Amino acid sequence: MFLHRLTGNYKGYFLAALAFSLIAEAVWAQSPPSIIGTWKLVAFENHNADGSVIYPFGKKPTGYFVYDPTGHLSVQIMRDPPVKDVPGLMQGKAEPDTYKEAFLAYAAYFGTYTVDLVKGVVVHHVEGANWPDYIGMDEPRPFRIAGDHLFIEIRRDGQYLLRELVRVR
Repeated sequence: MFLHRLTGNYKGYFLAALAFSLIAEAVWAQSPPSIIGTWKLVAFENHNADGSVIYPFGKKPTGYFVYDPTGHLSVQIMRDPPVKDVPGLMQGKAEPDTYKEAFLAYAAYFGTYTVDLVKGVVVHHVEGANWPDYIGMDEPRPFRIAGDHLFIEIRRDGQYLLRELVRVR
């Protein structure tokens, strides 16, 4: 009924827009899964060449990796168990070792990202971080997506570094 009311070029524009919409939907349905979204951290493991595994943030770390559609990212990682109830920490009056423990229990950075789907690499362009030597770095992260899981798998210096995340719905 709506189409009968359209006249002249408007009917053509409408049909062209409808056709484009249907084609775009079909293409998007066949395109590879997108890294865009919020991902909850479920594993952060460093596998050494000798077979040993290190869990820098504990065996059940918590955190999120957020990749927004504008190309910005935010990464937050917290150790399990978290550092709790440290007298004087917020007031700057805790013991020096307490600050070190709290600092090493949390990692955070933000910036932008670019994706190379052919190589399967996302590059984190770090603009700010709680670790000053990370600022200004471009950090390539080989990745793959399987269903609702994002696997970041880095191989360097005889180590296999695994970061597993699950998409937040």
